[in-house]
Amino acid sequence: MKILHLINYFNDNLDYQENRLINLQKINGHKVNLITSDRFFPFKDYDLLYKKTLGSRIVGSKEYLYKDVSIKRKKVFFENKKHAQCFFFNILDVIKLNPDIIHIHNCGTYTFISTLIYSFFLKKKVFVDCHQDKNNTKNSFLNKVHNYIWKIIYGIFSSTIFCFLPINQDSKKFIKDNFNIRDENITILPLGFEKCNKHETSYKKKLQFFTFFKNNREKDLVIINSGKQDYSKKIHRLIEFVEILNKKKINCKLLLIGNSSQEYKNFLKNKIAKTHRVIGQNKILQLPFQDKKSLRYFLTLSDVAIWPGIPSITIQESLFFNNILMLPMDSASSNLLTSKFLIFHNDLNKTANNLIKVIKSKKILESIRIKNKYVLKKLTWKKINYDLEKIYEK
Repeated sequence: MKILHLINYFNDNLDYQENRLINLQKINGHKVNLITSDRFFPFKDYDLLYKKTLGSRIVGSKEYLYKDVSIKRKKVFFENKKHAQCFFFNILDVIKLNPDIIHIHNCGTYTFISTLIYSFFLKKKVFVDCHQDKNNTKNSFLNKVHNYIWKIIYGIFSSTIFCFLPINQDSKKFIKDNFNIRDENITILPLGFEKCNKHETSYKKKLQFFTFFKNNREKDLVIINSGKQDYSKKIHRLIEFVEILNKKKINCKLLLIGNSSQEYKNFLKNKIAKTHRVIGQNKILQLPFQDKKSLRYFLTLSDVAIWPGIPSITIQESLFFNNILMLPMDSASSNLLTSKFLIFHNDLNKTANNLIKVIKSKKILESIRIKNKYVLKKLTWKKINYDLEKIYEK
């Protein structure tokens, strides 16, 4: 198949959905192209938090190979950073490539309306994925207008859009509620993880002295959280949770990996300092963003992975490295929870008591481990892409 991916922002050095899918489709023998803008995603405080890792946000218009996939970056003539919308001419490139499959990443992308028109008249198969949900989208007047416009657009081009591909049940509900898409036109395409190679798993052999089943009170329970840090991520609640666990005589440490704005950084710094005065020093460690190899190293050190607010793409990998996963029930990734004891409640005392039950019961722990392995079988990028290619072929 000739597969064309269209996305407003493509980040070369991040292991996002679009990065993995195009690579696997190329490996499977398809002719794969991706068209995007001349810049990376407009993350908040980009220069402060991301420039060191990713480089300058505007990389320029150019053509190049990314893991053997042809990438074409187009010059942007207008951008709205706040709403992650940018506009660039791409329809001539689409016509020239004449793809069998067009995969548009993210709902409500105005710059690809011309592609929908082209696909409508030439009977091309279009697929639209969606990462939006009620937790990461503001319910503002402008967003309501935006959603209404796209409800009309998707209605007009319903004959050429073969399938919507939300990443979870929350995203599915979002497109059903806002765009009036029927169930039969929706298939969930989850986010996945990449199994590590032998070199990366060798870290585990070097760390045999770390105990993962914490019945031994002399050992520390290591909790990890990684990703962007802001109020929506509720890292401050995680710090409060660690304080409660230590007060309950659970020797617990917290590893926070990621960057934050100066305001939230100062807020966390003060909160950590106060917490250390209560439970003792060196209980909470902050590290900046890590590359994949380093992050996986730290995931081998940890026992419990918790995202009390908006989740991160690290969640699946945390399960792969044998972490117990805790999330609130309203999390977009709550479908990955494998026990009622792993719900991160607003009542932190209740949450702490549930986690203590888990780590003290070999029976509960073993049940969670088995269920986690079953969940992971469906979440490898290879399996997800296999399912997606079958959807393309229908």
